[in-house]
Amino acid sequence: MCKSFIMILNHCTPPPKKFVFTRGWYYNHTVGVPDMAEHVLLIDSSYEEAEGFVRGLEEATASPWEVELYPNNTTYGLRRYLKFFTVALHVVTHPARYSGKTLLCWQQFYGIAIAFFCRLFHLKKRFRLVIMTFIYKPKSGFVGRLFERFVRYAVTSDAVDRILLTTRAEAPRYAETFGLPLSRFGFAHCGSIPHDPAAYDDPALKAQGYYFATGRSNRDYDFLIRAFRGRPETLCIACDVLALCPEPNVQVEPRLFGEAMLRRMRNAKAVLFAFENDQVASGQLTFLTAMDLGVPVIVTQTQGLTDDYLTDGVTGLVVPKEEAALHEAMDRLAADPAFAARLSANAKQAFRTRFTYYHAGKEVGAQISESEMV
Repeated sequence: MCKSFIMILNHCTPPPKKFVFTRGWYYNHTVGVPDMAEHVLLIDSSYEEAEGFVRGLEEATASPWEVELYPNNTTYGLRRYLKFFTVALHVVTHPARYSGKTLLCWQQFYGIAIAFFCRLFHLKKRFRLVIMTFIYKPKSGFVGRLFERFVRYAVTSDAVDRILLTTRAEAPRYAETFGLPLSRFGFAHCGSIPHDPAAYDDPALKAQGYYFATGRSNRDYDFLIRAFRGRPETLCIACDVLALCPEPNVQVEPRLFGEAMLRRMRNAKAVLFAFENDQVASGQLTFLTAMDLGVPVIVTQTQGLTDDYLTDGVTGLVVPKEEAALHEAMDRLAADPAFAARLSANAKQAFRTRFTYYHAGKEVGAQISESEMV
């Protein structure tokens, strides 16, 4: 029955360049040898974002990479998740395209969905599957239980060869949660695109002297709002899932994205990060962007981010999640502009030498080369 279903999908699915998505397209990074590459990168972003990452991959693996792009990082809600599954179906119903290759999934849900279908349809293993940026956060209720069973069913499949995490601390926890050997997991830092900080300078915004916070995942905005209650400073929060705040010195911006968000971040006194669960990796990309733009950061202690990305007192400030500790850090930066400037300069240098997409690509490529030799 499964074989019949797959044959129907193969018959109904158009060739790759026409497959389902009017905005989906393919780019062969190594021009002229698309069928010779032993590695395929499947991403949901844009080539402009991935270009540095691909250079790092090719340098670390000493081999060409094909790149398949399915832009999906600006799609939200049900449509976004449907696209994960339809792309995964395309992969598993065109096994000859990937036979004998390593398939690296930039977006974890592409890889999870591919592994899910491989196991569901009892497919013969035809390619090595590596899932990047894996994060699992337990959810409550029926949906949470269903999600946990889905992820477990997928990641414990023999289809998965390697799961790459963005923090070291997560590996033992996920190994225990899913009953997997530690060897299944690897670690590679997140990366981001370098920006020109001066392009976002805005004297009028800077004169406002505000603090800034943004992001969705695992953020504890209630803590930040409480911490600013009665303070003379203003806090600007850019988040489209946060309700408007009645506090007079807290401004919620639900539609602040892209260049406008970067401008607001660049001109803040500091970027603040407070997390609900200190065991879950969150905020890496936002944190790296702040580093790149040369803005001081204050982060509540959390496994991973404050261990693998930030050096306390050198590239940012780490504080316990206590209002008094946050106030002390804010007051320290305000009282010592030279210290704040050193933090910013150190963070920017660390970003340029360790945390660009190029450096992330080299780390991921090294993990793939290492696992292929095992």
